[in-house]
Amino acid sequence: MKNLFAGVLMVFAGTMVSCGQKEMSRFPDYTELEQGLYIKYFEENAEGREILQGDVVVLNMRYTTEYDSVLFESQPGQPPVTLKADTGTYPGDFMGVFIGMHEGDSASVLVNASDFYTKTAGMPEPPAFVDSASVLKFTININKVQSMEEMQAEKERENAELEQVEMAQLNQYIEEAGITVEPTASGMYFISKKKGTGEQAVAGKKVKVNYEGRLINGQYFDTSLEEVAKAQGIYQEGRPYQPFEFNLGQGQVIPGWDEGVAMMKEGGKATLIIPSRLGYGANPRPGGVIKPFNTLIFEVELIEVMD
Repeated sequence: MKNLFAGVLMVFAGTMVSCGQKEMSRFPDYTELEQGLYIKYFEENAEGREILQGDVVVLNMRYTTEYDSVLFESQPGQPPVTLKADTGTYPGDFMGVFIGMHEGDSASVLVNASDFYTKTAGMPEPPAFVDSASVLKFTININKVQSMEEMQAEKERENAELEQVEMAQLNQYIEEAGITVEPTASGMYFISKKKGTGEQAVAGKKVKVNYEGRLINGQYFDTSLEEVAKAQGIYQEGRPYQPFEFNLGQGQVIPGWDEGVAMMKEGGKATLIIPSRLGYGANPRPGGVIKPFNTLIFEVELIEVMD
């Protein structure tokens, strides 16, 4: 078997020349783009937008071992694969396949497994279940091609639309909840529930607070209070439930917290209604509860102002 495998490698190395193009004897229907990088088109869309260096490419991708064991596959309902087109950093680099392809193209691409893992992916060696002398098979479908500037402009438009939806939902919530206080200049709503009589919280001092956090639809996502966590079904075994401490006004928390807690005195309680521009904006949080452009509502108790 060892001699047979060595013979296969010799066949792989000794490529045939036909019409000025090399072809892999093991994969005669593939064309060599450069040393170690091979392609077979399923569909060529010459009318589609050509991919240029620096373009952002959105694609569906699946790759397998040479023997068709699936290693990765983009799934429906999940974000598609997004790559920046560039020249490869070494001969046979998978990343060098995109320039010159077109929007709407679909193809199979072969690359050396060892080079992909050690050079493209930056791993010390291929996984043990992958033969380093074999090839990886990539099936790619080019869905969309944009310049970086076009992608950024599109994202800004999408974000503006999502923020408009958020603000409409927030205004509806304020009206239906009968909230009459005016928002601060930044857009946060501060609703005092209990006036504190202790020291005023000021930027630069450490504060200790208890809190409950929920979305505008009432779904809880975090709390420092164990009984609340259990009641709302978000209790985490092993997590210490205790007052949260942070340095006020130092950017250690979201801007809405820095602003709202600075309006309180020790012993005070308040509801902070924080639009996403003062929260996490377009950035979802780990765990999946807080989505982009979610307004957050916190019940906050200022326990202590410390030096």
